Amino acid sequence: MTEQYISDLLFKFDTVILPGFGAFVLKYKPATFDANTNQLLPPSKLVSFDVSQKNNDGILANYISEKEKISFFEACSTILNFVEDINKTLDSGNIVAIQKVGTFTKSTDNGISFTTDTSTNYNLETFGMGSVAAPSAIPSTNLSATPLQSDAVNIIPLPKKRRIPKVAIWILIIVFVLGGSAVALFILKPDFIQDLKISELFNPADKKENPENKTQQKVPEKHEIQKADLPKDTINADTSLQKNPVQNNQTIQNTTGSFYIISASFRIKENADNYVQTLKLKGYDSKAFFLDDKGLYVVSYNSYATKAEADEALLKIQSSENANAWILNH
Repeated sequence: MTEQYISDLLFKFDTVILPGFGAFVLKYKPATFDANTNQLLPPSKLVSFDVSQKNNDGILANYISEKEKISFFEACSTILNFVEDINKTLDSGNIVAIQKVGTFTKSTDNGISFTTDTSTNYNLETFGMGSVAAPSAIPSTNLSATPLQSDAVNIIPLPKKRRIPKVAIWILIIVFVLGGSAVALFILKPDFIQDLKISELFNPADKKENPENKTQQKVPEKHEIQKADLPKDTINADTSLQKNPVQNNQTIQNTTGSFYIISASFRIKENADNYVQTLKLKGYDSKAFFLDDKGLYVVSYNSYATKAEADEALLKIQSSENANAWILNH
């Protein structure tokens, strides 16, 4: 079911991270004309793969937790098992296929090669629209007639037929296809339309903006993830965000003179606590800290008494698990 959850989220987000493996990123592809098949292909969004984005942002885990009615901790365990199965299959030389996303293989340099599944269009504006056959060109015929030799007959030329411009024909074809696709989706898949919130595209009343609030950002709910797993450089750029003065002494410790290898950062404390449990399952002595000057919760792998020990452990973690890990002297 994890494969289906990834596909569902790609209809809502342009990036979906599979923690510990990589990120699926949507790329826009404009409408194209295939001269070989004489087909007009609609605009689409296809999946690409970014191996550098591996940190858990909580989006996939929260979605699995909601769908399967399980805890966030259990959802993270489900994801870890799914990633382990993928790595084992690739290491054995076999192909891993994620339905409606693409296929993975191990390359000769021990890297990962990804092939996109082009059968699924994640562009909601053209979802369900197929290719359109372009009208064939009509060969011209020679209608020249032999001139009459008799001067007793007057030849009156027939009025030329007005042709419909090609642009108008294309506009009619596109309007017909768009209208037919939208009606078919509303009739055949009403539940699917409601789940993907496509109906909002046809309800302008829900999209009216208050001029006084144009410059205000939407305040996320508690269960939403806000800029989780930011690397060190990104954290330094977010000092203007609101700080959280509330700390839980059971998970937030302030031990001076220690060096911690940081795995990820979170805006929401609950997500940080859940990720601590995920790392502890993997054998780490993980802890969470609240940084007052950043307004963020950071989650560590382990702590070390000296900088030299922390540097040595950081190199191992960056090469095997998390290239974005960094050291905090706290």
